[in-house]
Amino acid sequence: MYNDQDSNGNVKEILRKIEGYFGFVPKIFEVLSENPEALEAYFDKMECIMVDDALDPLTKEFVSIGAASGLGSAHCLRTHLEVARQLGATDAQLLLSILIGASIAETTALSQCLRVYDDFTS
Repeated sequence: MYNDQDSNGNVKEILRKIEGYFGFVPKIFEVLSENPEALEAYFDKMECIMVDDALDPLTKEFVSIGAASGLGSAHCLRTHLEVARQLGATDAQLLLSILIGASIAETTALSQCLRVYDDFTS
């Protein structure tokens, strides 16, 4: 699972914090635990974002759901759907977050392709 041998004493604590937030340790953190410095750097960035109260935790999860949907990241999507559900999200809110993220990805693809097409046909 993850490496209990951490040279800087932080791996176990970081994984406990992650499990406390998600309810489990996502695979990305399990694998990063093999490199304590990389785990700590990635976690520090994520923790900084997650403790910022400019957005409430559920709104952050809706943003994460939309981003995961737009990127086509099934593992991230499932993780953030689960956390959002734990925070009280309804099915309608979860679906709308997915639709918004997927729509932005579609719009980006169309925007890029139609610019090329417009340049090509002009």
